[in-house]
Amino acid sequence: MPFAKNMCPSQGAMDIFVEPVLPRPDVEICGSNPVAVAVADLAKRCGFAVTVCAPAAEQSAFAEADRRIEGFALPVTEPASRYVIVATQGRGDEAALAAVLAVDVDYVAFVGSRKKAQALRAALTERGVTAERLYKLKAPAGLDLGAITPDEIAISILADTARKIARRRCSLLTATVRSLFAFPILDWIFETLRPRLVRTQAPQPTRREEESL
Repeated sequence: MPFAKNMCPSQGAMDIFVEPVLPRPDVEICGSNPVAVAVADLAKRCGFAVTVCAPAAEQSAFAEADRRIEGFALPVTEPASRYVIVATQGRGDEAALAAVLAVDVDYVAFVGSRKKAQALRAALTERGVTAERLYKLKAPAGLDLGAITPDEIAISILADTARKIARRRCSLLTATVRSLFAFPILDWIFETLRPRLVRTQAPQPTRREEESL
C-alpha cells in the first residue's frame, strides 16, 4: 500500500484505543465468621485489595489483609471502587449496616436470610437511613448458586462482585470514549490536518497532462 504524504498508510484515518488504568477494587469485609474469612481469602487471590473490619479480638481470624479496621468505622471516601460484604452473623448486624450505609460505596451485600434482611431494613429505617441508601443493600448476598459451605458462599459473593465491576468498567469506558471524542483538542487536530489530507488525497496529474501544460 503506498504511503500518503503524511506517512500514514490509511491516508488520515486513525484508530484510538482507550484502556483505563484504575486502582484495585477494594473488598471491605465486616465481621469475622467463616464466610467473612472465606471471602477475604478468595478476594486476595482474585487480586482485590482486602480491608477487614472487625473487633480487635476477632482480627486474628484473618491470616492476611491489606488493611485492618477495628470495629465498623469505614473511611468516608476512598480512591478505589468499594465493595462491602457484611458477614457479622448476628453479632452487630444493625451497627455494621448502619456504618456501611452512612458512607458512599459501590456495592453492599449482607450475608443472611431475606427475612432477617427485611427486619434489619425496618430497623434501619427507624434509625433514619434513607430509602435511597437502603436500595443499595443486596440481601441475601451473592448470586443464587445454591451455595451452602462458606467457600461456596464466598464464590457466589465474589462472582456477583465481579459482575458489578464489569458493568461499572463498561460504563466508565463508554463515558471515557464519549468525553474523549467531545474534547475540543480533537476538533482542532481534525481542522488542522484536514487541508493537508485533502491535498494528499487529491488526484495527481498524469505525465501527458503535465506536458500539455
